[in-house]
Amino acid sequence: MNKLIIVLLALLAFQAGIAQNKIKIESADDLPKHYYDLQGNKAMDYINNRDLLLELAATLENDLNDDLEKYAIEDKATMRGYHSNFSMIYFIQDDLKSALEEIEKGRKLTEKEADKYMYNFTLDEFIKTRLEYPDLQEDEFKEAFKANLKSDLETIPFDVVQEDVESMTGSFDIAKPNLLQGMIEGQMQPVIDKAGKQVPKFIVLQVLDAALTYDMFLPYIDEVYKPVFQAYYDKHHVDVVMVDIWKERDVSFNNDLDLDPVVIGIWDTGVDEAILPAENRWVNGAEKKDGKDNDNNGFVDDINGVGFDLNGNKVTELLFPIEEKNSNYQQYEKYLKGLLDLQAMIKSDEADELKKYIATLPPEEVNPFIENLNMYANFSHGTHVAGIASKGNPEAKILAARLTFPYENIPAPPTLENSENWAKMYKNTVQYFQDNHVKVVNMSWGYSQNSYEALLAMNGVGENEEERKALAKKLFTIEKDALYAAIKDASEILFVVAAGNANNDVGFANNIPSGLQLPNLLVVGAVDIEGKETGFTTMGKGVNVYSNGYEVESYIPGGELRKYSGTSMAAPQVVNLAAKIWAVNPDLSVAEVKDLIVKGATPSEENKEILLIHPQRSLSMIQ
Repeated sequence: MNKLIIVLLALLAFQAGIAQNKIKIESADDLPKHYYDLQGNKAMDYINNRDLLLELAATLENDLNDDLEKYAIEDKATMRGYHSNFSMIYFIQDDLKSALEEIEKGRKLTEKEADKYMYNFTLDEFIKTRLEYPDLQEDEFKEAFKANLKSDLETIPFDVVQEDVESMTGSFDIAKPNLLQGMIEGQMQPVIDKAGKQVPKFIVLQVLDAALTYDMFLPYIDEVYKPVFQAYYDKHHVDVVMVDIWKERDVSFNNDLDLDPVVIGIWDTGVDEAILPAENRWVNGAEKKDGKDNDNNGFVDDINGVGFDLNGNKVTELLFPIEEKNSNYQQYEKYLKGLLDLQAMIKSDEADELKKYIATLPPEEVNPFIENLNMYANFSHGTHVAGIASKGNPEAKILAARLTFPYENIPAPPTLENSENWAKMYKNTVQYFQDNHVKVVNMSWGYSQNSYEALLAMNGVGENEEERKALAKKLFTIEKDALYAAIKDASEILFVVAAGNANNDVGFANNIPSGLQLPNLLVVGAVDIEGKETGFTTMGKGVNVYSNGYEVESYIPGGELRKYSGTSMAAPQVVNLAAKIWAVNPDLSVAEVKDLIVKGATPSEENKEILLIHPQRSLSMIQ
């Protein structure tokens, strides 16, 4: 045998042995965690002191390289993140060629068409211009960068990247130094102060990203990014007419049809039942609003549903009492609308007001502003979902089941008492659904063991990684097992779950409830009005069907209409379909309804593995 062939075979065998010795990572929960000693330092110190920043970047680089040597990580979204982090580190280290190589490696792992163009696009263009013109003065570099950015952007098909371009261009108006400084001081610094020697990796990444933003983003917004992207949008968006595939698929029922009532559980952040048409409100006729448990079911004043607070305790309010926390909450509804308008390239008074407000916002007020914005988003979420679920169905009866999520940028850490309360809440809520003959439940929420581990780290809980991971696993498992058991035991109810908005794989992420596998659970991803994948949707084999989750119009508390995006908006459209199927034939089983939804769906033209719901087809298949 040829000596060269023998050498090659030996080399391949050696490499295979290395791969086999690596620890295989099959879940996000098992990804290696890293913690850093930043005690005594300020986050802004790393921005202002290059030596300190380079030292931190080098430490992180070593840890990331160690991960890839020790672990076999097959999840593409995770590996895209690693390459993106390496490109950021190499950029900070002024190793621009290596940074470009990492961007290209990450781009090869993209799965969505838009990502193939937009993955780290601006950083890629910036680095290429620096390498092409290494000796230019700053003003000359800006012009060269602008010309390169404009030229390469024009080669990208607008209809593929429209969503990304709209979002990016809208962000340019609010990306200000005061906003970034406020986020650094109000979100990163408190974690550094609490965690000290055990600062989690994601905070270090945020610090490095902030340094990169100061270097290659903020100085170029007004003269490069904004005019180039705006001109690209203005030139092409008039030629792109998005065809709404959902209008021809939709089915709307009239009052004169012979339909059966269907109770829909909206398990969310609360519902403003008053804004729903009277015909769409579920009513407990055995209960009065008098502060008593009239029907002896364990809940007080549960006329339209039940509620639980952040700690998992029963409350009578179906909506979060936002006015107690923020008397100016209606202003934040305007700010949220302004933000959504900016991201959709919609000119509005609210968008102008938001831009003016952020431009003058002192850094110390940035954190309260973001938290109040989060609070209002949570507050309005469930009502928006309920409007989608009941649309076009006079026999849809909305039963609200409120659960409460934190809105703070650094929420309190999870505890054993809270997890045990949430486990009881899961059991009690599902039992309530069963007792009141709920047919289908919408669950547009989710969290993971990793999120609990992060919360513990952010609050300085635990002496080391092993202690935090063990505690996070214990608490999360208590809740996961309780939710799994409750749904499993309610086999007569179909639970419809939002896949998530992290552009990752649903199976690898291992969130609850989207990571649960049960015959009476259906996971939904998001596409746009043309049936194309949204940039944010979580995907994978665990996602059963997809529906429109891009700028979906529905109600917010008070009754006004707003357009929200997310898999949160896609899931209730599947709930809407399930409820209509049962309204036509109440005798169908959960398995039969689920089968009708999946079999009626059609493959996406863009990706045949994606099934787009088709209400007309599914309803026409009812025997």
